[in-house]
Amino acid sequence: MISTAALATLVVLLSPSTAAATGSCQVSGELTNGEKMRCLAASEAMLDQPTLTLEQLEKGPGFDPADPDGSRHVYFTRDDTLTCYFRPYFAFISDKGQSPKFLCWLLNPQRAFVDREGRPIDADQVRVVRKGHGTALVARSDGGDAREIAADQVKINYLLPPYPHHSSRDNEVFTQVAATRLLWALGFPADYQYSALAVNCVGCSADPFKDNQKENTAAPRDRAVAFRISAVERLFPGDALEVGSDDTWSWTDAAQLYGSSSWSRDQKVGYDAYRLALGMLAYHNALASQNRLVCAEWKNEGAGPKVCTRVVMMVQDVGSTFGKPGSFGNSRGDFNDWESQRVFADASRCELRFPLRGDTTVLEDARALVARRLESLDRERVKAIFRAARFDMMDVKQLSGLRHGGSDPGQAALDQWTDAFLQRAAEIRNARNCRR
Repeated sequence: MISTAALATLVVLLSPSTAAATGSCQVSGELTNGEKMRCLAASEAMLDQPTLTLEQLEKGPGFDPADPDGSRHVYFTRDDTLTCYFRPYFAFISDKGQSPKFLCWLLNPQRAFVDREGRPIDADQVRVVRKGHGTALVARSDGGDAREIAADQVKINYLLPPYPHHSSRDNEVFTQVAATRLLWALGFPADYQYSALAVNCVGCSADPFKDNQKENTAAPRDRAVAFRISAVERLFPGDALEVGSDDTWSWTDAAQLYGSSSWSRDQKVGYDAYRLALGMLAYHNALASQNRLVCAEWKNEGAGPKVCTRVVMMVQDVGSTFGKPGSFGNSRGDFNDWESQRVFADASRCELRFPLRGDTTVLEDARALVARRLESLDRERVKAIFRAARFDMMDVKQLSGLRHGGSDPGQAALDQWTDAFLQRAAEIRNARNCRR
């Protein structure tokens, strides 16, 4: 995180005609704190809203309706089982969070590694080696020299004990899929999250996260450990802007940039719109560790410092959503808790329930923008997103109560979640006295 003193100095140095106006920042070989802060000053929190069919909303980012077969390796559905090869990583970092998870390299049905386009990689005698803050995959092919291979990688969140006896704290397996899908549909940056029926992990222990597993000596065709009811994550496209290994940004720094001339009106509108969208999910954890600064586009130039022409500020961990803050932790995926929350503490004064360390109110232009974007999410589309995220099975307490109603409890649960989301959309439409 950049210090307050460094931020104050930067705010003085930046004028409206520099980074914020051009939307670009210069990056040296090793990013400095000052360069990172200039990138934050040039960043945006809002993207163009995609036009999505119902099928695209259900299958998620990466699904190409013009080429369903060709894009099949990119996305996953709640009925899919995938196989991957464990990559040690979280055992080597200090701030790894609490939710059970691991990284792994994808394997195709023939147990071959694949590249990011889904093409098989010619490799054998695979081994995992330490590299920087993590590990790399090294292989030989046809007796040649060992080389690092860029195999397709995903992050897996899993439940232990298995569903439905898991801790509700680990409901992020469900909530992060819905949260990222809704943000994507509204045109805000989010990592790509998918549901999966099961993940078969080669080289995993029964609980690699809790075990702090540091190595994988298995062969790709060895027996795999199955993790039922999992979530699969692909990162939002772009390069993390890091100082050392720190790619985070803080809400406090962003709020100070917001209050200065360093951000343009459009940046402020996008930032307020992002806070509104996150408020609909009851996202309230204003932690820098959950944020990431990304360069989505680079200027094509020769030697010397690089120029990022599109910087995106985003929340990279939106699992702590669809619940409410608590004295002893935050609930996740608890319908009664989430239904009781609101986007606004006072909608008649446009005062946010969760301001995320910024101004308690938002610009009217931001409120109107989010209201317009929400028009594309009718009841059928919202319900499809919750279905893809398996909200029909997430909240065991909710389902237990609905079983006495005589209808399908899963479908009734989806209806309840959908109704509550549409009520939040109405809140934003009807809010008054936002800042001009």
